[in-house]
Amino acid sequence: MKDFFIVLKFELMGFLKNKSFIISTLIICLLLAVGLSIPTIKDTFFSSSSEDKSILEDPADEAYGDGKYGYIVEDKDAVNIEDIKTNFFGGQLVEADTIEELEKKVKSGDFKAGFRIQSPVKYEYIVENNEMMDFNEGAFQDALVKAYRIKEFGNRGIGYDEVEKLINPSIESQTKILGKDSAKNYLYTYVLVFGLYFVIILYGQLIATSVASEKSNRAMEVLVTSTKTTNLIFGKVLGGALAGIIQFGLVMLTGGIAYKLNAAAWNNKLDFIFKIPGSVLLTFSIFGILGYLFYSFIFGALGALVSRTEDISASATPVTIVFVIVFMISMMGMQNTESVVLKVASFIPLSSFMAMFVRVSMGSVSTFEILVSLGILALSTGLIGLLASKIYRMGTLMYGNPIKLKNAIKIMRSK
Repeated sequence: MKDFFIVLKFELMGFLKNKSFIISTLIICLLLAVGLSIPTIKDTFFSSSSEDKSILEDPADEAYGDGKYGYIVEDKDAVNIEDIKTNFFGGQLVEADTIEELEKKVKSGDFKAGFRIQSPVKYEYIVENNEMMDFNEGAFQDALVKAYRIKEFGNRGIGYDEVEKLINPSIESQTKILGKDSAKNYLYTYVLVFGLYFVIILYGQLIATSVASEKSNRAMEVLVTSTKTTNLIFGKVLGGALAGIIQFGLVMLTGGIAYKLNAAAWNNKLDFIFKIPGSVLLTFSIFGILGYLFYSFIFGALGALVSRTEDISASATPVTIVFVIVFMISMMGMQNTESVVLKVASFIPLSSFMAMFVRVSMGSVSTFEILVSLGILALSTGLIGLLASKIYRMGTLMYGNPIKLKNAIKIMRSK
């Protein structure tokens, strides 16, 4: 046990003293703190200037959207342009004298677009470039339709306001949630799942690189003969795991403190991200740590099967692909927590640490299912750790070309 703690301390301090670890943690925490403080900084230093600007602005401009749009009416008796202007919310409609002037101003950029109104139900849309996402014509067409309806209902002696209330009644509704509010929980679930994905990928590669680098300078041979391989692999993996947990925890803590100090400036609009229920955090912590250890043991074993750090990426590719698939299943499962794929994935050790967390955070899942999934994951993590220690011991004495994981298992079976 003493050897285990020596290895654990050595690996953990190696990560914590690493300049890239320190710098990356400081940068992430600083950016997060500054980003969450922007509303406070804005209110403190720029509130007066923004108030002055609002005083200078013409209040009438607020009725219009962004930009000016030209128009020309060919039959002014047939078209009520004021009704069109009132109901056009895309911008300010400005009349042009001739069609040539309208086209010229559209081409020069004075008008964002132009409309040649030929009749109450017919027009020509004039634009410099026809963009893929252009909503100006749709906004104008809605205004033209409404102006036509107002006029025609008026000709029949019917008030359009009364008709509109019948066509578009004001509906009042309330939602009573009996289970989880998936829409509300989506964002913080996404952030936590993505953070776990990033940490496992990053520190898995670092653990594999650490093991392979020791093998390349033959230091591992001395270590294997002086202590148990279980102490070495568990110490290395847990050391890397603690480093990842510390970094992730510092980022989360910084974000929580920064938001708490600036919550008033945000008008508490980000409460749904930072005020995460304790049960959800507990589930994330337990499943996340076990899943992290599960993959860290695999990456540690893969590091022992290569003789050069350059070969790690190729050897780890199959595991990385599996992990990416697990991540995608969890991401898609957030759209439908009752899907069969997500339910099955929540009991498979390779994916349960993410899939079960998504189900707990956004869906409905029984305590029995959580405990079964947790038991399978915990047992699998322990078994993977023991298997990794055996592969670790065997890999220290094998050099040359990288050994595939399945071949390593066959060699151990034959012994």
